[in-house]
Amino acid sequence: MDPMDTQNYFGESGFLSGKMPGFEHRPQQTEMGGLVEQALREGRHLIVEAGTGTGKSLAYLIPAILWAVANNKKVVISTYTKALQEQILLHDLPFLKEHLNLPFRYAICMGHENYLSLRRLKRARQAGLFTDSLEEKQFEVILDWAGRTVTGLRSDLPFEPLHAVWEDVGRQKDLCMGKNCETHASCFYFKERKRWFGAHLLIVNHHLFFANVANSGAVLPNFDAVVFDEAQNLEEAATSFLGLEVSNSSLYYFLDRLHHPRTKKGVLSRISYERLAEVQTAVTVVRQRVDRFFEQVFEEFGRTSRVLRFHTRPLLDNTVYVPLKELHDLLKEIEASARSEEDRLEAQAAANRCFEFNNALSALLNQNLEGYVYWLEIVEKRRLLRGVLRGVPIHVAAELKEQVFSKIDRVILTSATLTTHQGFKFIEERIGFTPHEEKTLDSPFDYPSQALLYLPRDLPEPNEKIEVYTAALAARCEELVRAAGGKTFILFTSYAVMHRVYEQLEFLDRDYQLLRQGDLSPREMIRRFKETPSVIFGTNSFWQGIDIPGDALSSVIITKLPFDVPSDPITEARLENLRKNSIDPFSHYQIPRAIIQLKQGFGRLIRKKTDTGVVSILDTRMATRGYGKHFLAALPKCRVVADLEEVQSFFTHHSAQGKAKGLVPS
Repeated sequence: MDPMDTQNYFGESGFLSGKMPGFEHRPQQTEMGGLVEQALREGRHLIVEAGTGTGKSLAYLIPAILWAVANNKKVVISTYTKALQEQILLHDLPFLKEHLNLPFRYAICMGHENYLSLRRLKRARQAGLFTDSLEEKQFEVILDWAGRTVTGLRSDLPFEPLHAVWEDVGRQKDLCMGKNCETHASCFYFKERKRWFGAHLLIVNHHLFFANVANSGAVLPNFDAVVFDEAQNLEEAATSFLGLEVSNSSLYYFLDRLHHPRTKKGVLSRISYERLAEVQTAVTVVRQRVDRFFEQVFEEFGRTSRVLRFHTRPLLDNTVYVPLKELHDLLKEIEASARSEEDRLEAQAAANRCFEFNNALSALLNQNLEGYVYWLEIVEKRRLLRGVLRGVPIHVAAELKEQVFSKIDRVILTSATLTTHQGFKFIEERIGFTPHEEKTLDSPFDYPSQALLYLPRDLPEPNEKIEVYTAALAARCEELVRAAGGKTFILFTSYAVMHRVYEQLEFLDRDYQLLRQGDLSPREMIRRFKETPSVIFGTNSFWQGIDIPGDALSSVIITKLPFDVPSDPITEARLENLRKNSIDPFSHYQIPRAIIQLKQGFGRLIRKKTDTGVVSILDTRMATRGYGKHFLAALPKCRVVADLEEVQSFFTHHSAQGKAKGLVPS
């Protein structure tokens, strides 16, 4: 393929200028497009930080499409948030499909468990599995929907199905009969996989990408290049996927699906086997031993919500292993003597789950996975005191380097937030990435005129007495919310502080719609926020991936610098590891991590060239601690004030300007 002339696509009189309404020429987008084209053409690794407003998705999608079509290749586009994936699928790619005049094909790749199984749906209808009225109602809706849906995707249902319902109608890899299935020709999953193999672009999320890595490439078709957008989340996505977890709730759920003690229904009730009573008894025994094991856990470590890291092997008697192994063996006998392929698969899948539970629990208790950190979470629930044993790798850099970066010639990492005061060094070391080229592209926005940064010096620090700290925080938030006329995100690093501040500001609902994370789904919160002047109280999921251009959002309040909680087991283990290697963890890990997260929070505010607003960081350590300068230097350059009156003046001035230009309602 001849090198792509990026001016033809991103230039002032290029392809986008003639096709995209409201197109604004951005030199940064042109440069990024050229870098991506070169990396794909020459088979290189590239990392690009593209500031907010660069238009980075089109800057990599256009070269990826051109290269893939010209060379009959396949490119994976991997994102972290659903919001970005939806932007690419619902806006960017349909636009390019309509106007690019190229015969390119694309497909979204979802995990197999997201698809309806027509065979299992039919089997569930015949068995009459559901006794709960809500489950039965949802099942009836799914039956009707199955005859109309084109995709069979769970996300296309008009509601979020209960786990127990989808478990009986959704596709499960272990229960798939493949070409021997009576519904194979109409199977949603296999029809979609055919599209994957014929597509030039595969749109995935980071979780599915790592599922493909863990399954030796069996999940996705072979591909020739990958673009990781929102690449700042790669380490956490890989860590999560490679981890182990066993809980009493997951064990109970598995056992109830085999044989429910109250309803007497479950997988076993659908299988013809002469010693069925013996297997049902074995399930009961396992359930009793699970009770005994977790009772041991709660007696030893308490019954109140807590997170406890295990520095050494916990002195717990594994009462589950033997009965679970015996249940596994009985299920293997059913598998060997099953009278139908469906029965054989059900028994095989259940036996595999027994094996996986036993392996995971043994590994967690014996701590025999080198380089892992192990901990216990106790969560107080209304119906069940939940105990969760977890183990995750402390480092994933070597694994990522070996399994991903050394095996793929063309890898592009991008995000608006990849650099810290150390440049790209932090992210590259954390994930084991050594690019041929790295580039930082500034945002095209005029931050000095569009944004104001408010850094007060008169508030208590976060380590002050909680009552004093949250009272001062709430009072300042009220002033800022009123100055902005609502239209505010208040971002927290702690649920507890969020709830305290929300309760102290609840009286504001007389004037503004208040939306607190946890009360509604994030999607519903954003929908309502766009409709009427509102205040969102949010934690992690609102710091990134949320795009609200225009007048609906004009104030972002960051209540605290987003340092990871040092007592979190994985954070604590990473800090210890750095100290062992004579590396200062605060400057080499905690500050860079917090800088990237702070940049994400700041980036919620200005989303287009006509946006204006104020970012308030209500953490006085920005001004009083030496490291504050690193945070400040990482943020877009704009005017910094410490006086609330200047914030109020900024809003008044820009509101008047907006009304004069007809940008905001009078």
